Amino acid sequence: MPVSDEESNNLSLLLETIKNQSIHRLEGILQDIVKHSPEGRKIASKWLLAAKKDVKSKPAAPVSPITPITPGTSALPVKEESMASVPMTSRFENCIYCLEDFEVTQNSETSCRYHLEPNVVDEEYFKAEIAAGYAVDSDEYRMAWPEGFFYPCCGMGLTGNMCQVGWHKAADPNDRPRKRTRRSEFE
Repeated sequence: MPVSDEESNNLSLLLETIKNQSIHRLEGILQDIVKHSPEGRKIASKWLLAAKKDVKSKPAAPVSPITPITPGTSALPVKEESMASVPMTSRFENCIYCLEDFEVTQNSETSCRYHLEPNVVDEEYFKAEIAAGYAVDSDEYRMAWPEGFFYPCCGMGLTGNMCQVGWHKAADPNDRPRKRTRRSEFE
């Protein structure tokens, strides 16, 4: 179906207007689209959700290298499952080790790179600044003088490689602190 000039102009205007909106406003608009449009819900699900069976995470036990071969039971193509019938989860999570967002379907044993401990000030490097009372333990100093900081877990500086490599790990929702409920003064 050809797009009219008016629709094309509106699309260009809409795309330009989206660039100038706040994240909060765009989030509200996206939520409204998802609530009221089956097509919008389908598109958002494709981008933001993943089938739980496709999630890759560190195996709990060693994986057996031998996989039994089972004979095929049908030569018919497998029908693609509807998203509504498949258990889904969030496609993107935040890693508790490297603090980066990651796609759960792309996780692997080499995806996450991090240090076990936060970086600290090399007091010998900043001896004069510390003696003068400067607050050197700041992001500004880290950006300007990365060689003046190191990781105690491995001794590497900020510009070196990470000492740990492994699987990303999302925070377990059951481990998150519970919100405190306000108690009435009359209890």
